[in-house]
Amino acid sequence: MDFIRFLFSWKFLRQVLLALVLTAGIVWGTLIFLSGYTGHDTYIPVPDLRGKLIEEVVKSSFYTDFRFIVLDSVFDADLPPGTILYQDPWVDTRVKQNRQIYVTISSATPDQVSMPDLKFLTLRQAQSMLESYGLKLGNLYYTPAFDADAVQQQLFSGQPIQPGERIYKGSEIDLVVGTGGGSYQILIDETPVDTVPVEGYGVEDYIDI
Repeated sequence: MDFIRFLFSWKFLRQVLLALVLTAGIVWGTLIFLSGYTGHDTYIPVPDLRGKLIEEVVKSSFYTDFRFIVLDSVFDADLPPGTILYQDPWVDTRVKQNRQIYVTISSATPDQVSMPDLKFLTLRQAQSMLESYGLKLGNLYYTPAFDADAVQQQLFSGQPIQPGERIYKGSEIDLVVGTGGGSYQILIDETPVDTVPVEGYGVEDYIDI
């Protein structure tokens, strides 16, 4: 009975109340400290980094609130190597200080791809496949062949190139295409020049007439 009476006494209740107040004060103070320490309510906008050189961005005092990680590189012949092409988070996204910014930059050398097998494809099919591999159609050479408008040989820098050989994206591939009749040569963006084949299908094997 004395213990039960003590539990309901003002002395005991005062101690419990004091303990609750102290606990609440400690929790509240801890939360305030952590909020200030971590900058919970402090956000800064992400700047627009596109078109800037990653080396200059890293060294600039203007971007010391961020950390930069190069996630990928893509070749672009029109841009200097190291130019930032894409960023994540995006421009004006509000982030905390020292947030990592992932960037994609332009590389110094183009990516390589495996040369596709264009033999016996139609010219239209071959051109579509070249584009899908990131390659360009160069000169067209025509030669008598039973399967007209079909690719007879693929050439790179005047020499035959076999399927599977590694080649830089953006390279020009010349094609020898069957006509079923007389042979002649077409140069891209130039006036067509009549030719006759000497031997084989290589560029060096054609002479003007």
